Amino acid sequence: MNETQSRLLSMYKDISKILDAHGIRYYLCYGSAIGAVRHGGFIPWDDDMDIWVWQEDLADIKKYLQSELDPKHYYYHDSKADTHPHVIYRGDDFEKDLERKDAPFIDLFPLVRYPFGRFRRLLSNISIWGIHISVTLLDHLESVGVYRAFLWVPSLFRKFAEMLVEDSSDFRTIYTTEFQNEIFPSDCFGSPVPHVFEDTTCYLAEKNDELLTHIFGDYMTPPPEDKRTGSKGFPLNVFKDYTIDRG
Repeated sequence: MNETQSRLLSMYKDISKILDAHGIRYYLCYGSAIGAVRHGGFIPWDDDMDIWVWQEDLADIKKYLQSELDPKHYYYHDSKADTHPHVIYRGDDFEKDLERKDAPFIDLFPLVRYPFGRFRRLLSNISIWGIHISVTLLDHLESVGVYRAFLWVPSLFRKFAEMLVEDSSDFRTIYTTEFQNEIFPSDCFGSPVPHVFEDTTCYLAEKNDELLTHIFGDYMTPPPEDKRTGSKGFPLNVFKDYTIDRG
């Protein structure tokens, strides 16, 4: 493991300890789940960790992680203009880390309810793309005041997407830009399945192989060497959110 991965693993242990204590289901996903199965830990060139959680648990997750993670070392980013929250490590110069976009972080991707009917799905897709476009545009704003004035835009798209879901629908998606390829019945996630991850235990979705195959294809074959890069992403609007949270 490199230094970033070692830090991420320590963060994961702290997060999982709290979620386990409160009986909250969660699953390693995306590259983190591939790493667990293919490498027994991190993909050697990976630089973040991804966790799926249930939309219904978000309020409890926020409450527990904000109150029980050490605030000297962690910032729970309850994103005002992003598609999901994050846990970000507080280094010695946290504000500079946020500005440089190089603080270690873990993504918490909610499994969001998604409609069944074709017309509702069409409208939902438009709304979800509205969320993505609006939060990306907000990320390019420098003024915190202007940013705050337009936070209603992604919020409105999100509320509309939630309104479109039928009570009887049992489908879930994840608000990534690839969400249309990530629509699954709820039972694909099921009971968390323990698996070795470095020197600890992680949890994978019940139908982890089916999910990863659908999303990535032959995920057990590593990509060519020139494609072996980390995520290179960073939470959107996090510095402005941090500024607002500080008051």
